[in-house]
Amino acid sequence: MEKHLEGLTLVQKRLVKAYATSILGEVRTVKDVKPEALQRYVELEIAEREIATLAVE
Repeated sequence: MEKHLEGLTLVQKRLVKAYATSILGEVRTVKDVKPEALQRYVELEIAEREIATLAVE
C-alpha cells in the first residue's frame, strides 16, 4: 500500500506522512517541505489519501 514511498528510509517515510497530515490540515504548504527532495513524495501521499477517501465513498 505504500509503494509510492519505496526507497525512503523509515525516518523519511514518517516525515512524508507528517508533512502530508499538516498540509491536509492546512497548517503548511508543499513548499514548506524540507528537504525539498521529499516534496514529490508528500504530493503522492496526499493523492493516495484522497484516492482512498474517494474509494470508501
